[in-house]
Amino acid sequence: MALSDLFAQNALVRLIRGDRQRYDLAVAMTGVRLGERVLQIGCADAGLLAALGAKVGYTGRACGVDPDPDLARRALTSADAAGVLVETAAAPYARLGYEAGSFDLVVVRRVGALLDPPHLADALREAHRALRPGGRCTVVGGGARGARGGAARDTEAVIKATLDAGFRGARLLAERDGWTFVEGLKPAS
Repeated sequence: MALSDLFAQNALVRLIRGDRQRYDLAVAMTGVRLGERVLQIGCADAGLLAALGAKVGYTGRACGVDPDPDLARRALTSADAAGVLVETAAAPYARLGYEAGSFDLVVVRRVGALLDPPHLADALREAHRALRPGGRCTVVGGGARGARGGAARDTEAVIKATLDAGFRGARLLAERDGWTFVEGLKPAS
């Protein structure tokens, strides 16, 4: 096969893959691994759930929850279109509907209502409850399309909210390409 054919195939793959490439950084920063159980809180950014679901594969579980049933349905449709198995549900941030200790990783996607401190606090408390001991939570802000996030004051507030929810070792992982990533760990005992 000629080198030009390989480039053409790569261009075709990128075209088919489309918007999912913009989530490569976010997926890498969450540290999600094959076979893990992942929950995304906040489905206004439907493509991230599909990218997380692709990473956990068939041996893992990817779930998304949002108070808006239309956003939850849109996230499911986006994942279906990408050929990824995910589950979505509509539930308030303060009562996600999953049993305690159900997930290895919770990703809180800070867009829409989750930009407001009271909603973020509710989501982080529920993330803490839904995580297994030793699990981790990553708060993802901003994004490649200019979503809000990245200001130092805002990042400090997210770290404080993460600590207030019971997480330990809350820290800024990175600020890159308009994204911010804050991680907290649930104590092992």
